[in-house]
Amino acid sequence: MPHIGPSLTHSAATSKLVLLLFTFFVQLPHELLAFSWVSSAAHVLEHMASPPLQVTSLSDLTNTRIPGPVGSDVEILAYTATPSGGGGSDTIILFHEFFGLNPSIVEKADALAEDLGCTVVAPDTFRGLVTDFIPKAIWFALSTPQDRVNDDLDAVCSYLGLEQGGMGGAKLAIMGFCYGGGKAIRYTIQRRPDAATVVFYGAPVTDIDELGQLRAPLCGIFGDQDAQFSASLLEKFQSSLDKAGVENDVRIYEGVGHAFWTDVSQVRRGDQPQTDAYVQCTSFLSKFFSGSK
Repeated sequence: MPHIGPSLTHSAATSKLVLLLFTFFVQLPHELLAFSWVSSAAHVLEHMASPPLQVTSLSDLTNTRIPGPVGSDVEILAYTATPSGGGGSDTIILFHEFFGLNPSIVEKADALAEDLGCTVVAPDTFRGLVTDFIPKAIWFALSTPQDRVNDDLDAVCSYLGLEQGGMGGAKLAIMGFCYGGGKAIRYTIQRRPDAATVVFYGAPVTDIDELGQLRAPLCGIFGDQDAQFSASLLEKFQSSLDKAGVENDVRIYEGVGHAFWTDVSQVRRGDQPQTDAYVQCTSFLSKFFSGSK
């Protein structure tokens, strides 16, 4: 977000942003405006209320370079975290939010690797782009097609030796936040139904036939004040999972909106409901990883 000087009142700053966003949105292609979450000014304001995002050069942030899809000249940058005690044959692929890969995701990758004793790989799905400016972040999300993300993730799995049917005793989970949560569930449905899915306040899928493709459990974490997803939509999401026969643990936490888990320090301090959400996530993944292989 650009710095807002002290001479601007809160209401003036908000009005300025709303005008900027209106100008941005009216220039979007019609088909992109069909995404209901984009039209929610509350979604933008929720991100405004979050702590400022730290943007770091991907060359400084990442420690892994992965060949892209076969036939392309793409190189996928990623951050890989492993537990200090070794091990880590089970793997989480962790999707970032619509800002791009950032230090908050890296911090979460480190915590998950340590607490679960697994490997966590957080790839850059925007192919080199990061921002802390919300209109640009929205554009990144809208202009990144699911098929391209799927192809990049297939390349990541191939690099890690995690091709479907060829993983030996290892297990794979796909996890994401916001934009990344929506991409995560669609990737498991479309390409990796054998992988567990963890969705932190990402766009749900409610089509029973699509959800029926999943052969592994799903964990969903949302806030009851999230302006993007109504209570009826989340109820339909859970009921559709049940009807599709997908084992699931979907919970809606009271008193919080979108993107309520911002950093690992919230969990280490015992803040609520961030700590309960983290325990839900890690307990779900621990059970999945320790199940029959």
